[in-house]
Amino acid sequence: MASDPADLPLTEAAAGLAAGTLSSVALTRACLARISAREAQVGAFEFVDPELALAQARARDAEPRRSALHGVPVAIKDVIDTHDMPALWGDPATYAGRRPKRDAPVVRALREAGAVMLGKTVVSRFGFWWPARTRNPLDLSRTPGSSSSGSAAAVAAGMAPLALGTQTGGSIIRPAAFCGLVGLKPTHDWIAYRNSRDFAPSFDVTGLLTRTVGDLALALAAITGRAAYAAPAQAGPRVGLYRTSDWAAAPDYVRANFERCAQALAAAGIAVGEAALGPDYDRLSDAQHLIVQYETARLFDWELREKRGALDAGVAALLEDGLAIPQAAYNEAMDFCAGMRARFPADIAAFDLLMVPGSEGEPPPAERCGGNAFIRMWMPLHAPDLSLPAGKGPSGLPLSVQLIGRAGQDAALIAAARRIEAVLA
Repeated sequence: MASDPADLPLTEAAAGLAAGTLSSVALTRACLARISAREAQVGAFEFVDPELALAQARARDAEPRRSALHGVPVAIKDVIDTHDMPALWGDPATYAGRRPKRDAPVVRALREAGAVMLGKTVVSRFGFWWPARTRNPLDLSRTPGSSSSGSAAAVAAGMAPLALGTQTGGSIIRPAAFCGLVGLKPTHDWIAYRNSRDFAPSFDVTGLLTRTVGDLALALAAITGRAAYAAPAQAGPRVGLYRTSDWAAAPDYVRANFERCAQALAAAGIAVGEAALGPDYDRLSDAQHLIVQYETARLFDWELREKRGALDAGVAALLEDGLAIPQAAYNEAMDFCAGMRARFPADIAAFDLLMVPGSEGEPPPAERCGGNAFIRMWMPLHAPDLSLPAGKGPSGLPLSVQLIGRAGQDAALIAAARRIEAVLA
């Protein structure tokens, strides 16, 4: 066991809590100490009340265990409501004084599992894809990505063994990639996205950020009550390599790393083949973007009317462009995405999952938040998407791959990811 409990991955921390060799108070104190030591540089948290966290930990230590997450401190992205903490939705000025009266369902599930709500993590302003104040703990000159920037930074810095993130386009997968974490965007609505800041309900999803695939499986099972793993039908997963239409624009080192990963899997006896999905899949990113613009503009009606002067120029332009999208164009994009969801399982019938580049490169400077060219096209399919650390870039910072499964088969994807993790670690 690590000398500092804050450095323990979730599975090891949970094992210590179950065995009685680690208390929730000790683990929570270690996380709070790490926050105290690094928060000024990293800027991961919007709200932390040490006494509130420790009171929860004392209560957990005094009662029977409820689940594998019993006593585990969890960082909560600040677009998700908690009844005992502020929820400022990425803009403390616009939403000043907002105190929810109820927990989001995912927070209630965590409480029922016996977890400790450690604090609320920083979100990029209004939850959009602009840089937040948070820095990447692996290199403070770089971004941790957005909009789950604080959640990813908290786990990467050892401030929490588990964090909640949300994603509409790339806000879990990109921060996980940049911070060297395992991130999961689960099957749409497997973790209910309720009592949270709405952006585009067609795609809004709650997910998880951890340090290992085993951590991810433990957390998902405790929150959803679903099986952590399901054995693949074959002796090992059949991996379809899919480079997407953005492949040519990726840096040479991203493409070289992806090929190295594919070769490593093949050398380890994992079946690897080329997936040819056809030109319709190239249209998914544009359809996703149109739907997001249309829905978000209508969900930010109050901000446009009452807080127009406080909006960043880019945010205001995005919302106004969304209001100009005709209903017919939105309906056409929605119908297209529904059709693609229906055909996707058959289109990848030869494989258990797809492997795709995880990011456009190493994390860029802190003034930027990085793109989601390889990510957002998967959102319309409502399928699970897992980011797995895989290799380093020229500056020694993390690269990753995405593993895309079939909707509803998250446990099979996680089981395959555990095998792939062992090869690519």
